[in-house]
Amino acid sequence: MLLPRALLLFPCSLSLLVPPACGDTSSDTSGGGGSSTSTASGTEARVPEQHRAMAQDCPDDRPPGNIGAGPNGTCAADTDCTEGDNGRCVQALGQPTFCSYDQCAKDDDCGAASLCECRNPAQYNANGCFHGNCRLDADCGSGGYCSPSAVTLSPNCTDGIPIGSVGYFCHTPDDECIDADDCATSGSSGGCFFNVDEVRFTCLKVVCFK
Repeated sequence: MLLPRALLLFPCSLSLLVPPACGDTSSDTSGGGGSSTSTASGTEARVPEQHRAMAQDCPDDRPPGNIGAGPNGTCAADTDCTEGDNGRCVQALGQPTFCSYDQCAKDDDCGAASLCECRNPAQYNANGCFHGNCRLDADCGSGGYCSPSAVTLSPNCTDGIPIGSVGYFCHTPDDECIDADDCATSGSSGGCFFNVDEVRFTCLKVVCFK
């Protein structure tokens, strides 16, 4: 289940491209980032800095909620959030408080076509289900890699990302980029994301809205 594109309503900058949270299996690697491996076609492919070599169950612990100076909404404290797993009272800047819950604890909780992203910072450190075309590197064929695309990007900073491009996807021989650093000199200020319109990873500019 993908996150709503406007779940959070607060100003942001490109600095909200946050790294995977602790326990996030997107950073599980079968080799050091930047090394090479032989693909099924016999060509050399660089190992992505973030890829999903194996599934892991998410940790039980979740950090406390974060309440700012905005108005009270459906909760005033974490103890008010009892309608789901690991409820936390959270708040976007200037918006009413609301309860956030874990959507999953492991991949199987998300259905066959989804995986469980652990302690996602873009979801107030909740576990969330994400769609895509892979769960693990093994789903991408011999020598393939399954990498995250925009899953830890603040939802109000996904306006430049094509709909359906948030999730986990297999790299392709036609990728424009492998890691975010590949986009530093491309003129596309943002990062390397899967582009469903082109069916490959490309450098995309991140557009944030208030």
